[in-house]
Amino acid sequence: MKKDVIIELVDRHEVDGESEGTKIVSVATFEGDENDYTIKYCETGELDGCEVSLNVKDKNAVIMTRSGRSFATQLIMEQGKRHNCFYSTPAGELMLGVYTKNVHSTVCEGEGVLKFSYTLDFNSDLVSENELTITVKNA
Repeated sequence: MKKDVIIELVDRHEVDGESEGTKIVSVATFEGDENDYTIKYCETGELDGCEVSLNVKDKNAVIMTRSGRSFATQLIMEQGKRHNCFYSTPAGELMLGVYTKNVHSTVCEGEGVLKFSYTLDFNSDLVSENELTITVKNA
């Protein structure tokens, strides 16, 4: 099943004890079923022109891919595991460690909530703690 949806993304991250967050509402596409699905949307703001794809596998792993405007990233977030991931920005390229604490999805037939929390590290030093909540609704 492929359809247009409305998503609300709430991003929270903590760096050096300081917590920040953003909230974005966007039109997206949803394709798949409750166990394996993909949500695609276009970024706004400083990442305007980038497309993001969130590919959810078996409700316990998320592959987040961002492409466009000098950005090329793929973060693999698998519950309880750490992955080394490539991150490219206009400022340069680097490898980040991504440890996923949890992935929880109640998305069914293109509606529901996907929530995951993870840490990012560089050279094994903690960079940030992150949580992303995506609410998916029919367009």
